[in-house]
Formats: sequence, structure tokens, C-alpha cells
Amino acid sequence: MLWPYARLRRPRNVDLERQVAEVRRRHPESEPWLGLLEAALEEAEDGAAWEGAVPTPPADRPVKAPVLAHTEIAIDRRAARRWVRRLLKVAARSDARGLDAVALLEGALCQDDARIDALAREVGAPPEAVRVVGQMAAVPLLRACARVLSGSLPPTWWEGYCPLCGAWPVLAEYTGLERKRQLRCGRCGTGWPLPALRCVFCDETNHDQLGYLAPEEEEQMRKIEVCRTCNGYLKALTTVRALAPWAIPLDDLTTVHLDVVALERGYQRPERAGYALGARIA
Repeated sequence: MLWPYARLRRPRNVDLERQVAEVRRRHPESEPWLGLLEAALEEAEDGAAWEGAVPTPPADRPVKAPVLAHTEIAIDRRAARRWVRRLLKVAARSDARGLDAVALLEGALCQDDARIDALAREVGAPPEAVRVVGQMAAVPLLRACARVLSGSLPPTWWEGYCPLCGAWPVLAEYTGLERKRQLRCGRCGTGWPLPALRCVFCDETNHDQLGYLAPEEEEQMRKIEVCRTCNGYLKALTTVRALAPWAIPLDDLTTVHLDVVALERGYQRPERAGYALGARIA
């Protein structure tokens, strides 16, 4: 259970603070997103307040179901309301003050945009803005689940979506000398291997249908993996060490130009979630 007064915080993450400051300096246009992301990542560093809400995964879940599928999560309503109100203040969304915080967290956890849009309409707030607040609101809970439930992840996982929360990856990492492909979830930070010659979204393995785009100045480190079968794309990074979980959404935010390159060429990311979690927040 998320106790309202459990505020024993972890030591400051100096690397996180330094990276956020660098992003703010180099990408001032990202401030509307960065302010919310900074608040969510800092809140995610608070272990005691969120790890108490981590559920016990059901033992009889289907083979292809993520760990959080059909779980029931107990969160203190007042604590959830305070957290969502804090994000709404950062986002300057006074028009969404009457939002049901627990329902928003549940909708964001399950990537249920239709439900979030309905909640936004109930209070007369812009659905797009409420979706962003919901995504950021769920980050601390998802990061806590990733820390506590890492030992519950399946030893082998062949799906393109996250084995913990069911989201599509935002990044493919190629690390070390062997350059093995590791997919990374932008929500919970979980990583899992998937063969390089396989589309994350539609499982295409015909190499004639798979390719990549790469800006010339980033040829050695970054590229965009594309699939001509489903027209999906995924950003990829070659690196010595895997990114820290908090660094993944920051990296995604600062590489929007790669998203633009892919979109201009007709590629896109799926609108639907990788897996419908069906989790409940009580």
C-alpha cells in the first residue's frame, strides 16, 4: 500500500540532476515536457513511498502476459491525489483540478487512452494534456514495480512488448563488443533481449522487409529501425553500457528529430498498447 506519510527518500541522484540540467540548456523548447518528466523521475527516486504499493503478481497469468497483468494495486487515495495535483501544477492545468487521481493512474498504467480522455472531458480539460500528465503520474509506480519485481520477470521473453508493464519499447540498445540487441521500456526502464532481425511490432523476420534510417552525423551511434511490413519504427542506440532507467525517457525526449525523420518517410509507432494489462488500482 502507498502510505501517505512514508517519505524516507533515497540519496539525491546527482547524475539525474546533471542530465536534466544539460537537456534544459541544450533543448529549451522541450521545457513543457521536461518539467513534468523531471518531477516524475525525481518522485521515482523515492523508494519507500512507492515500493509499498507494488502488487504480488498472479501465479496463473498467461504465458504472454506481462508481470503486472491483472494485478490489484492498493494506493492511498490522498497520497495519489496530492501527487497528481503536483503534476497538474507543474503542467499549469488548473482546468483539470477535479480529476479522479486514482482513475487517472489506473488508466495510465493500463495505457487506456479512451478512459483518460473520458476523465478529461468530465472536468472540461484538454484530453491530450491529461494523457501526458497521466503518463508521468504512472512513472514512479512503474519504476518501483521494476525494482521490486525484477526477479519475477520471465527468464525468456519473446514478445516485442515489455515483460513487466506491456508497453512497446522506446529504444533498442546495442551494447558491448557483441552488440546484442536489448529493448528498453521508457515507462518502467525494463530491458529484454530480442533478435536483431525481427520487427518488434509485427514479428517480421524477412530481412528484405527490415531496414534502417540513419542521419549521416549519427551513423555510428544512432539509427532508426524500420519495418516495411507494418510501417513501424524504433530508435536504436549503440553504446558501451546500457542506459540507466531514468536516462531512457530523457534520451527519447532529446532525439525527437529521429522521430521526425521516421514520420516524414511514412513510418509510425502503434497507437494500441503492446498488451492490455487489465490491472486495477484500488
